[in-house]
Amino acid sequence: MNQFMYSQILIFTPILVSVLIYTFSKDWISYAVFIAQTVVSLIVIEFWQYSLREGIIKFTLGGWSKMIGIEFKVDNLSLIFMTMAAIIWWVILIYSWKQKKKDYKFLFFLMFLEGCFLALIQVNDLFTLFVLIEVITIISSILIIYKKDGISLRAGLYYLLFNSIGMTIYLFGVHLLYVKLGTLNMSLIKAQLAGQDFMSVDYSIIQVSFACFFVSMCVKAAMFPVYEWLPRAHTAAPSYISALLSSLLVKTGVFGLIRILDVYQVESIYPLVFYLGCLTALSGIIFTISQNDIKGILAFSTISQIGFILMSLGANSDIGLTGAYLHIFNHFIFKSLLFLGAGIIINDYGVRRVTEIRGVFRSHTLLSICMIIGLFSITGAPFFIGFISKSMIKLSIESPLQLNMFRLVSLGSIISYLKFTQIFFGEPVKKSKKNIGQLYSVMFLTFVCVLLYYTELKLITPILNINGVQSMQMINSIEYVKKTLYDGYYLLEYLMYFSIAFVVYKLLIKPNNKLMHYVRHFRISFQDAIVSLLVFLILIIEYL
Repeated sequence: MNQFMYSQILIFTPILVSVLIYTFSKDWISYAVFIAQTVVSLIVIEFWQYSLREGIIKFTLGGWSKMIGIEFKVDNLSLIFMTMAAIIWWVILIYSWKQKKKDYKFLFFLMFLEGCFLALIQVNDLFTLFVLIEVITIISSILIIYKKDGISLRAGLYYLLFNSIGMTIYLFGVHLLYVKLGTLNMSLIKAQLAGQDFMSVDYSIIQVSFACFFVSMCVKAAMFPVYEWLPRAHTAAPSYISALLSSLLVKTGVFGLIRILDVYQVESIYPLVFYLGCLTALSGIIFTISQNDIKGILAFSTISQIGFILMSLGANSDIGLTGAYLHIFNHFIFKSLLFLGAGIIINDYGVRRVTEIRGVFRSHTLLSICMIIGLFSITGAPFFIGFISKSMIKLSIESPLQLNMFRLVSLGSIISYLKFTQIFFGEPVKKSKKNIGQLYSVMFLTFVCVLLYYTELKLITPILNINGVQSMQMINSIEYVKKTLYDGYYLLEYLMYFSIAFVVYKLLIKPNNKLMHYVRHFRISFQDAIVSLLVFLILIIEYL
């Protein structure tokens, strides 16, 4: 069977199963989701094996010319996202199965979403990318408002409308680019732009099209200053949907941004990407510190972690791209772990404020150990996977100013999670409710989190080879990070950061602080958010 057929089976298996479940609405049909996931997993493995042997996979649907046809491209970035999709859908199905196995509409939307996502990460033309992002946005909105209460309804509509306006800007960029070049195929566009100096012409069509694509992907990736939709959506959704949104779907914007940057090759944009990433991380940290809601802490911290990924991309180097790839995957693992663990705690305690949750370590010892591993990972502690990706990001930064900004953000990341840790101490106020499927899901992610610390750097080199470009500097950087994995110096450095963070937290972060109260309740209205989006677009055009 050729790779074209594998690709179509990968996409349409979950979609077909979703339609069957919704059509027949029978208990026995629901179990087909596990068959679909098995098929998806096997095909992802097949793609990995083929790509590691042969390199990038490309094919055009229907025998059309690349100029006007839909081309699919599977490279190392696509494979990383495929793997994340296969893992998170397995985890969510197991986690929510006891509660949702008879909810046929939910299973329909969940599996249909998977098929669309698996198509999105393979497409190599800008218009099909637009269509699939819009479909994913609509289905995600439905899953956010699935509880049908006032909070989730408002959050879902805000998410849908704001992201749709962002993608309208994207569609305008598609129109401009097609008028100028006559194709929307990313590979052909890259080839045409490589020999031209379109970006030197002020307010040229190409320049404006890039600005439109860039800003729309900033919206999808929840970058500063257009991230207001993310905490609303992620806190309102059920915990397993929050895990899906925060660990994977928000990264569709990062995926799109990496593709757009690769197509246009605009050297002048990379410093801006770094500083926007830094502002994204800092603003996410400030809002995280102010939160009392356990899911609010996790939602805002996603913004700060996206900032780390953008700072790595802003380095404009093989090392930076490698650091971004590593952090995309690592954040996916430990953020899924934390959101799903938080869901178990919320269901058990019946409250979401970290100030009201106590004694989790005594009432949920195994869960607490898993979540503590996730917390150390997300703060970049040595002996945990976050240390690997953040070390690679740090190596990609050459400017002393940028390096100090990275250190500041790293310190803030530790401070932002100290409030979260208070839930583990004290006497438990609720009895533990056992849900084996939920606990197994969290334990599996913890196992992956631990395993990757020992295997990730061994796996990354052949993965990068799929695209056929590796610099000696990047290879040396990977070898250097390998040597630091068990170096006591970095443990002492982390302990120093942790000590400073603890002192700052105790001295400055007070429960009834008026400033924290103001930050916690600060919200941008939808109208103001749209204005900020348009101003951001104008500023990007002016910057170019």
